[in-house]
Amino acid sequence: MKIDVHAHYIPEKYYDSNGDIHVTREGTQEVLFSPRRPGAGEGLHNIKRRLQEMDAQGVDIHVLSVLPPLFVNHLDAGKAVAACQSINNAFAEAVGRNPKRFVAIANLPMQSPIDAVRELERAVKDLGMKGAEICTNINGKNLDDKGLAPFYAKIQELDVPVFLHPNNVLGADRLARYHLGNLIGNPTDTAVAAASLIFGGVLKEFPRLKFYLAHGGGSCPYLRGRWEHGWRVRNEAKVNIQNPPSDYIPLLYFDSLAHSVPALNFLVESMGPERVMLGTDYPADMSDTDPVKTIASLPHVSNVEKEMIYGGNAMRLFKISV
Repeated sequence: MKIDVHAHYIPEKYYDSNGDIHVTREGTQEVLFSPRRPGAGEGLHNIKRRLQEMDAQGVDIHVLSVLPPLFVNHLDAGKAVAACQSINNAFAEAVGRNPKRFVAIANLPMQSPIDAVRELERAVKDLGMKGAEICTNINGKNLDDKGLAPFYAKIQELDVPVFLHPNNVLGADRLARYHLGNLIGNPTDTAVAAASLIFGGVLKEFPRLKFYLAHGGGSCPYLRGRWEHGWRVRNEAKVNIQNPPSDYIPLLYFDSLAHSVPALNFLVESMGPERVMLGTDYPADMSDTDPVKTIASLPHVSNVEKEMIYGGNAMRLFKISV
């Protein structure tokens, strides 16, 4: 099985005549963003085109997640809940029409953790969704914010994974040119999220949480030695954790989107093949359009380990049976 754990989707019914994305539910309408810009492929909303491209790539299953501009953390809680309910219902419909090709993870109103808990439980228990996708920061707050504890407790109780995807990245004013908001901002914000979970004590308090990080973990895998050394020599790094970061980093999962075979090989060797999963960022222009070949090219990974990365790890994490 080849399972893409980083595949974005927007239901076509949310496009209006201007090409803007809007979500309407129970009398609430909100224009979220306009996707008519370079980099958004037709498969983002066209299921037929998506299935054709999945077949061409040799991918069996997409784990559907919203495109980051559809995070609704900027809305007031009532509108955010309504938008998430509408989006999650539509995702469940897409899975219901193509149950052998898709599973889905929920979009949540993370600015209101209590509402996020309610919608997560509904999405998992009533809609059959397999987890959730959240931003690497919640309106600028790092993921060790104490207000998120009820959400983490519910995630751990439901035993479902959380996909961390960057958006609203730090240093945006300095990264406005050359697409640096994506090229540097995204992987950097992902590392901040991972560090917050580790140094903030979230993974100590909730050791059964299952986070997987976009874009090969960003810069996180390459900073782990610095984090380890810093914990040993700086008291600030020990405020919330008595054990070193190396005790918590193995709790994280990573997609394979490193855009470099040597970098991906380092990720697999340093984090372990059981912690890496095929992920493409479909259908963005920053995606890996030949992910099976990318993983097959890894020079120091056995065929058994490649099968784990192709789909075995995802089947276990998302509880997918065939």
